[in-house]
Amino acid sequence: MLGGLFSFLWSPGLISQSGPRPAGYLNLVMNLLAFSHGLLAWIGCSGRSLSFTWTWLSTAGLTINFDATIDRSVLIAITMICGVHLLAQVYAIGYLEMDWGWPRFFGSLNLFEAGLCALVLTDSLFFSYVVLELLTLGTYLIVGTWYNQSLVVKGARDAFLTKRVGDLVLLAGVIALLPMAGSWNFNDLALWAAQAEPSPALTLILLALVAGPMGKCAQIPLHLWLDEAMEGPLPSTILRSSVVVAGGAWVLLRLHPLLAISPTAQAFLVVVGGTTALVGALIALAQIDIKRALSFLVSSWFGLLFMAVGCGAVDAAWHMLLIYPLPMALMLMAVGTVISSNVTQDLSQLGGLWSRRPLTGLAFLVGAAGLVALPPLAGFGALSELAGSLLNGPAPAALLTVLLLTNTLISAGLVRIFRRIWGGTPSVFTARSAEVLWLMVLPTMVGAGLVLHLPLLLAPTPFGGFYWSPMALPLLASTLLGGALTWQQLPHPLDGLQHWLAADMHTETFYRRTVVGLVVVLAAASRWVDRRLVDGFSDRSGGLTMEGARRLSLSTSGRVQGYALTVLIGVLLMGAWILVRQPALAPTLLRF
Repeated sequence: MLGGLFSFLWSPGLISQSGPRPAGYLNLVMNLLAFSHGLLAWIGCSGRSLSFTWTWLSTAGLTINFDATIDRSVLIAITMICGVHLLAQVYAIGYLEMDWGWPRFFGSLNLFEAGLCALVLTDSLFFSYVVLELLTLGTYLIVGTWYNQSLVVKGARDAFLTKRVGDLVLLAGVIALLPMAGSWNFNDLALWAAQAEPSPALTLILLALVAGPMGKCAQIPLHLWLDEAMEGPLPSTILRSSVVVAGGAWVLLRLHPLLAISPTAQAFLVVVGGTTALVGALIALAQIDIKRALSFLVSSWFGLLFMAVGCGAVDAAWHMLLIYPLPMALMLMAVGTVISSNVTQDLSQLGGLWSRRPLTGLAFLVGAAGLVALPPLAGFGALSELAGSLLNGPAPAALLTVLLLTNTLISAGLVRIFRRIWGGTPSVFTARSAEVLWLMVLPTMVGAGLVLHLPLLLAPTPFGGFYWSPMALPLLASTLLGGALTWQQLPHPLDGLQHWLAADMHTETFYRRTVVGLVVVLAAASRWVDRRLVDGFSDRSGGLTMEGARRLSLSTSGRVQGYALTVLIGVLLMGAWILVRQPALAPTLLRF
């Protein structure tokens, strides 16, 4: 956070003599300190946990505390966040070598990092919501880095608005939960959930709480923002697609004791996750933009995680969350070197780079292998554990079919990207393509080494080692089948289906004609009511008042006799009215 704040000194030109580059170097040093501190704390952690509470607001019987807990799992997450950010910032220095927006960009990167660290530290549902809002703001700022491009502005706006939908529904759930549970502390909520009874009101609240993670993890129907956010610089894509989207999954897993109360909420997670897993992987197969193809695979992977949480496979979901960031960051860094030096990110314009860019090609393969079920890498262990949990859960046949199909499609999508870039013959764009700056190659190679050794790095945790389940062989077979299906680059037999998937099934058009169209109609109706009824009534009332005043002004002659006569007539009329209503007062009035 300090690095991000200090970098803004260069943004408005307060420090202009040195240029913008020191802002990036300062953020890199601060990030290195944060990573070193987190790593040393993780190594020195002896299994003990530390908790503290800071009262943020206390008024009118309402107390809001910032509760925090530091234990081994939190330190692992912080080390992972800071480590991926460190690699991405070194990478960004090379990727944005000629860019002048360093202060704004690196400041936004550190805002992301600070928000994610606060998210894993806090034990408060309320402050989890607050941090998710900050991450939404960070997405808007970092996607809009190159704000002079119209597509970038549209992407930043759409990403912000789409995530805001989930955030607002989450806020409604957070507020409604407090009167029922009496606390926002996750530990207190878990104790309350153990004794709570399901009810329709509680189910609605739980569904509202799920909306926030759905938006952050780009789950259907709140998945549009991740595709639009690809307009930002690639180093920001590395972080957003690896650790930022994982923030929503972290909150979802912290909410699991509550979600277990309602079978409806769990079924909702299974349906949303399974649908996103299959549909996202299918859409990725039809994309020709590298970053968009990977973004839909991100949605697909987190769809499996949502399905795991809905089925109660919490340990498998934690395992998937922990091993995901490094492989995805590695693949994005590998394709980023290609985009940086070959000007295009169109898969149809690339090819034949294996002989020219073997290091980055090998790094992409390592990242892809770490994300699918391919032993002995970490992805195989996570998916194998998930398969074992689904095998013993409800509806095992249907859920295992979804898992195997999704793993097949993800494998096919990753092999398709590799084949399109590094396989085949060179194109016009790749005929002359050497390896890029060492500042981009170095973090890519370090990331490849970390992915290869990830099972060993996680050995001290419950997720280390090699997990084998009865579904391990079918998972491995699905991985190999998916790779074989796309290696030959066969033409799609259904061109219409491919175009439909490439356009994200025209989801944006559907939203524009339904949700946005309904909002436009309601806005037009509201404007008509405001102008014709409200303003019309106000204008007519004013007109009637003015007309009455004008007519009364005609009776004002300025003659005292006329005024006296008017008063006399008024008194006589009043007396006559009193006599009619109360005859007993007649002697008294006549005496006057």
